[in-house]
Amino acid sequence: HHAIIPSLSTTHKFTHKWPRLQSVRSLSTSQRYTAKENQSGRAVALALEGGYGLGVERIKRWTIHKWFLLLSVIIVLAYGITGLILAIITWFRAWQHADVTYVADYDILVLLTLAGCILVLSAVVGLSGTLLNSRPILAIYALLLWPALIALLAVGYAAYKRATFALDRKLDLAWSQYYTPYGRLLIQESLGCCGYYSPLHDASPSARCYSRTSLPGCKGKLYRFERMQLATIWSATFSLVPLHILAIVVALLCANHVTRRFGKGILPRAYWLRMADVREEAEKFFKAGLIARPVMAERAPANASMTRDKIRMTL
Repeated sequence: HHAIIPSLSTTHKFTHKWPRLQSVRSLSTSQRYTAKENQSGRAVALALEGGYGLGVERIKRWTIHKWFLLLSVIIVLAYGITGLILAIITWFRAWQHADVTYVADYDILVLLTLAGCILVLSAVVGLSGTLLNSRPILAIYALLLWPALIALLAVGYAAYKRATFALDRKLDLAWSQYYTPYGRLLIQESLGCCGYYSPLHDASPSARCYSRTSLPGCKGKLYRFERMQLATIWSATFSLVPLHILAIVVALLCANHVTRRFGKGILPRAYWLRMADVREEAEKFFKAGLIARPVMAERAPANASMTRDKIRMTL
């Protein structure tokens, strides 16, 4: 009968054409590993088939797309952490002229903090999605990169616009109308000056700042500091934009190729086995005579045993 079976044109759903998942196949036994590794591989494969484990593959089996994706995520994490650290040390006044930045560039500081948080969050999501081979998580990562790009552009644009267009007039207006007395005092103490044009012009009195002090006005020092700092901010931010766009492109192109598995790994509907397929397959074997249909045996009457007992009692 072994020669007859191939001629029956077995239904394609019984031929196992659809491959197993790559994560399970990669953990199957092979001749390269020792017996102990074979046992552990079978255990992990069974765990993955049962839905357990994280699905982290061996580094040797990583695709080139996964390496590019991991490198781009690490770069995003690097400049995101850098920006967030700079914002935090400014909030906590941990460097010399942090008070000036806190007062004069408060809006840029808020935007920088927001951009750093979004970048770090995006990088953490992307890193976990890359290591876990999770395409839905990588899709979220690719989506989060767009708000991060907008935040980067907002920081760079705000710094560039302030530094390029009439910076001295903006500082004049801010000192006379926007800065509080405490804010002026912070700038004076940080830059070592008194008043704006002179100690007699909009000064916040302190132990070092009074009408007859020898300290100069703050306009020159504040203008030079702001021009240098704002130029550094917008140039550094705009230089990161092409790198960030490259990270977006890598995320879009490589997210679906983080593993060698095609699609979502779900069996297509055309390969689903139905009862009609089973009946069709069984009919082929019945017609070929390989399997005999069960013969219905006649059932003995229920009262036959009772009749025999009565005959014995009468005898």
